Amino acid sequence: MKLKQKLVCILKIKVKTPSRLHFGLIDLNGELGRINGGLGVALENPGWEILGSSLDERNFSNVPTDTKEKISLIINKFDSVFKTNSKEFTFQINKILPQHKGLGSSTQFSLAIGTILAKIHQIETSVIEIANVVNRGGTSGIGVASFEAGGIILDGGHSFGPGKQTESFLPSSVSQAPPPPIIFRSYPPEEWRFVLFLPKDYQGVSGKSEVDFFQSKCPIPSQEVEKLSRLILVKILPAIMEKDIQTFGEGITEMQTQFTKFGMNNYDQGLIHELLNELRNQSEVFGSGISSFGPTVYALTDSEVKSNAIMNDISEIFSADKFEFMISSKINRTGAKIKTL
Repeated sequence: MKLKQKLVCILKIKVKTPSRLHFGLIDLNGELGRINGGLGVALENPGWEILGSSLDERNFSNVPTDTKEKISLIINKFDSVFKTNSKEFTFQINKILPQHKGLGSSTQFSLAIGTILAKIHQIETSVIEIANVVNRGGTSGIGVASFEAGGIILDGGHSFGPGKQTESFLPSSVSQAPPPPIIFRSYPPEEWRFVLFLPKDYQGVSGKSEVDFFQSKCPIPSQEVEKLSRLILVKILPAIMEKDIQTFGEGITEMQTQFTKFGMNNYDQGLIHELLNELRNQSEVFGSGISSFGPTVYALTDSEVKSNAIMNDISEIFSADKFEFMISSKINRTGAKIKTL
C-alpha cells in the first residue's frame, strides 16, 4: 500500500507585495520589430498581504470565491511545471490590493501565491521563472519588476512579428510572452511621495474589453511613438538620475496629456477629469495622471507633509464618500517582503 505523501513540517510564509503605477506603454507600433515597453514605479502601499502554510487539507480563509478560483488555477499551473503536489495548503488574505483599478493587482497576487508555493516546497527559483509559470508580464514588465526589486522602472518590451515573442497586440492577461528585460531601474530620494486617489464606481478595462481595446487602437502611428520615446529618454530618465522632481513630474504629466490614446481619453469628463484639473493647479503637485487604464489617479510630491496637505485640500473640494481611499505612499525600494514564520 502506497502511503500518501505529506509535507514533513508545517511552514508558514507571509508575503507583502508592493503595488505599481504604470505611466504608459511606449511602442505600440511595431515597425522596428519590437512592441510594448513601459515606464512605471513600485509603491509601498497599498498591497496584498497573504499568509500561506502547509496543512492537512486545502483551506482558504478570508478569500472571496473568485479569488479561490484564481488561487486554484495558480496552484495547478505551479504543480504542472514543478511536478509538485500542493493539495495540502492553506491561504489567508490579510490585506487586499483592489483589482482592475490600475494598481497591478493581478500580477502581484499571482507572484505572491507562486512565491509562497516555491518557498513551502523549498524550490530554488526566481521571480521571472514564477512569472512565466503564472503567465504575467506578457505586455508590461513593470509589475513583475516591482515585485522583484521595486524602484522606478523602464522595461524593453517584446520582440514582435511571426515567430517572435508576440505576434499581435495583446494585454498581459492573455499574452503568452515572457516578462521583458528591465533596461532601467532607479531609486529616487526617499522623501518622494505619490498620493493615490481611487474614485468609487469606476472600473478599469479588463477581460474581453481590454483585448478589444488593444486590437482597435493598435498600431499607433510611429510619429507618436518617436515623440514619446524622446520624452522618456532625454527628459524623464535624466531627471530621475539627477533627482530633479520638477522635471520628472513635468515629464510624466506630458505622457498623460499628450499621449492619451491609452488611458486618459477615457476620462475626458466627470470626477477623474475634475480631480486631475484640480491637482494640476496645486503648487505642491509636481506631476499627475492615471495609472494604466485607471481609475486610480496619482499625484507626485516631495514630502509627507505636502502629501498630507494635498489630501486635505482634495477632501475639502470633493466629498470624501466619492473615493474608496486617498493614501500617500513611499516608493518601494525592496520589492515584495517575504517572511518565513
